[in-house]
Amino acid sequence: MVTGVAIPTLNGVRVVSVDARAEVVADLLDQVAATGLPHCLQARPGVAEQLHDQAGARGMRLDEDIPLMVLDDSSGLISDATTDALLIRELRSAEAPAHARLAAAGFEVPAEPFLQLMTPSVLAAHGVRCYLGEVDREPVTTGVGITLGSYVGIFNIATPPAHRRRGYGAAVTARAVADGVAAGANWAWLQSSRAGYRVYERLGFRTIEDWKCWLSTA
Repeated sequence: MVTGVAIPTLNGVRVVSVDARAEVVADLLDQVAATGLPHCLQARPGVAEQLHDQAGARGMRLDEDIPLMVLDDSSGLISDATTDALLIRELRSAEAPAHARLAAAGFEVPAEPFLQLMTPSVLAAHGVRCYLGEVDREPVTTGVGITLGSYVGIFNIATPPAHRRRGYGAAVTARAVADGVAAGANWAWLQSSRAGYRVYERLGFRTIEDWKCWLSTA
């Protein structure tokens, strides 16, 4: 995957098959590295151990594990936080910059990479829904749900530091899952950050695998 955005986890190789051959992974990593972009190697258990030496030989550093979480049954989707004042609306494609800037504030990174990644054309793509949560008309949280067939993937759940610990991230996640289910999905998945893990766990998501992730250092 190469997005062209200069964030390591947005360019790289994700190894899903436990039977993946090391030479194939090496060839794909060469292609990504040739772009000059920061990049990553992510691999599921069972194959990650075989790729450790290859990643090290390339000067890639091992980052923290990435939990792959799923929600099999959304009927009991709950949030233990009070969100009465929160209003969540789905953004139009032209409002993509509003999501990008709030997501950047939530992840505490510059806005430019998110503006490059989350464009109006991305928000207009089939199955993509983007949300903005507001309290007294002030944007406080955002997120994206992508529904493809039987599942909805959850991405970019972000709440700026000043608005955290009020249940906003949980609420926007629940909305994205609910809309995905209404559109025909019957399960949801996400890759969790360390900060968001307990939020998703309280909503009913469970970890099925911890993926290894190596980041380029150049």
